[in-house]
Amino acid sequence: MKEALDLRYELKLTCDPHWLSQARSWIRLHPEGFGVAYPPRRVNSLYLDTPDSSNLNDNLAGIAYRQKLRMRWYGDALTGIQPRLEVKQKYNMLGRKLTYQLPCTLDLTRPWREIFNHILAHVPEAWRIRLQTTYQPTLLNRYQREYYVTPDQAVRVTLDFQQIAYDQRLAARLNVAHRLAMADNIVIEIKADQSQAQRLDAIAACFPIPRDRNSKYANGLLAALG
Repeated sequence: MKEALDLRYELKLTCDPHWLSQARSWIRLHPEGFGVAYPPRRVNSLYLDTPDSSNLNDNLAGIAYRQKLRMRWYGDALTGIQPRLEVKQKYNMLGRKLTYQLPCTLDLTRPWREIFNHILAHVPEAWRIRLQTTYQPTLLNRYQREYYVTPDQAVRVTLDFQQIAYDQRLAARLNVAHRLAMADNIVIEIKADQSQAQRLDAIAACFPIPRDRNSKYANGLLAALG
């Protein structure tokens, strides 16, 4: 099991989708000299929660320590994929991510019960316990992501757009037919470890849009709840 134990900052800024070309310019013309870190790709996040939505409720209540469990993969495929499990933990303004790459492939067109029985048979005990306590598929979120980094590799920026989401709470298998009516906001995330705190503030100040407590998970489920 791989655990990213170092706490880091993630500053988020959001704007309307028609600002996409300007958002790219803000990043590429930034005084820090951001360059492309990786090729763009489609990100898929399947969020899991407890039956009473405790992860969502903690987020909405602004609980200082909170976490959420998700399964993440890249591209457009839903069959023959090999996702990784992720637990995102938040400590006030700082966060960390625990990850585990599944050793098996999945067919997400199969029923949820069959999929999770297959996963449980292939994961270590610590992840089995997490999945057995936070097992309800709640939301599938999909978006395009571009990756940028400073020349010294210390600060990363991601640009997310073309966001769509699907409610999974009442489905026996993956729902990708009924898309949620939600805002397709552009999300810029600025990420670095704790030692870069002052630098992050200066970097964010160069963007002409405000910081936001944006959560793709919370936004999606709130759209589902109407």
